[in-house]
Amino acid sequence: MQDFSKYLSANANNMKKSVIRELLKLTNQPDIISFAGGLPAPETFPVEELREASDRVFRKYGDKILQYGTTEGDNDLKVQLVAYESAQGIKLGPENLLITSASQQALDMLPKLFLDPGDYVIAGRPTYVGAIQAIQSYQGNVLGIPFSTADDGFDMVELEKRYERAISAKKRIKYIYVIPDFQNPSGICWSLEKRKTLLEFAYREGLFIVEDAPYREIRFMGEPVPSIYQLDQQMQNRGIVINLKTFSKILAPGTRIGWIIAREDLIQKMVIAKQAMDLCTSVLTQKMIAEFMATGKLKDIVARTCGIYRNKRNFMLEMFEKYMPKRFDLAWTKPEGGLFLWLSLPRYIDTDKMFYKAVEKKVAYVVGSAFYFDEPETNSMRINFSYSSFEQIEEGTKRLANVISEEIEAHEAGPRGQTSPEDI
Repeated sequence: MQDFSKYLSANANNMKKSVIRELLKLTNQPDIISFAGGLPAPETFPVEELREASDRVFRKYGDKILQYGTTEGDNDLKVQLVAYESAQGIKLGPENLLITSASQQALDMLPKLFLDPGDYVIAGRPTYVGAIQAIQSYQGNVLGIPFSTADDGFDMVELEKRYERAISAKKRIKYIYVIPDFQNPSGICWSLEKRKTLLEFAYREGLFIVEDAPYREIRFMGEPVPSIYQLDQQMQNRGIVINLKTFSKILAPGTRIGWIIAREDLIQKMVIAKQAMDLCTSVLTQKMIAEFMATGKLKDIVARTCGIYRNKRNFMLEMFEKYMPKRFDLAWTKPEGGLFLWLSLPRYIDTDKMFYKAVEKKVAYVVGSAFYFDEPETNSMRINFSYSSFEQIEEGTKRLANVISEEIEAHEAGPRGQTSPEDI
């Protein structure tokens, strides 16, 4: 068989497999309790309502919904989205919207448009692995910024320092990528002050901000904070924020429908990029969602989803308090929304290696190292609380706590039972 590897482009050779997708293959067993996937709870899906909406669009539009559509997106859906976003304080028109095949398409589109090989994107440490994959596939790099100890956004002092060093080293930085609402993987939510400070930094340095907001509506505790896109409109209205949204978390991931909100000239450039990707997003699915949104039921679905996730999140935190080892160097975030929390372990525990022991104990997580572009930290993990049942959450937490306890005991029973200075 002919070797095709020598024909691959530099971009193709730079593509990396999703660590999460590869690990999930190992957890695809019925007896494993998985906290690994970023899966919404199936009980939140409005199956009957979407079926009825689908029936209505077939009766209304017949074979038209089985035809090609415009790259920009279905007009009926855009009308619904303009009303939906306007109700949340966003000023926009249809010209500010592009319908995408979920938000991952947008994440792939942006480095395609903005990055030349070797260019940099500013992003958090850790950050969403899908964004890292997209940046890598276009030979881009990430300038990683740690989060503050208050878990309210970037450490802004470190942002200034690392940015200055990067510019001094002649590195080309094109945009900032953030997930300010219930970040994947950590679950943290940026404070209003940090959002404003980041905007001011971007104004000063002439950078775009990509605000990835798949979880924004999934707030089940605390008070809402304006989006960075909204703050830009309130502060200087320079149009430097590109906002990414999706129905995957607020309706159903199987719809594969997302949308981009941005100024018109940027949208037009993205339309050209999308034409080369898939010509258009599914007309049938767009019409179905537009029909569903016209019923006004999306707000109720989101509210119901938030209630379910609040209960699961609270129960998981209770189980963590009950079963996890009580140590100063073992902690977890307590998100006010979204689907995830972030568990940090003693520095001597390598969660990459421990993963296989956990799978043997029939419990799974996502290794924290997957969420770093370079110099990964290996003593952390992402935990999903939205998908599992309450029984699975308790049993899975017990299993995971046992695995962690065994790692700690094995370390403390090491040579001479001494603790090394770096563990303190």
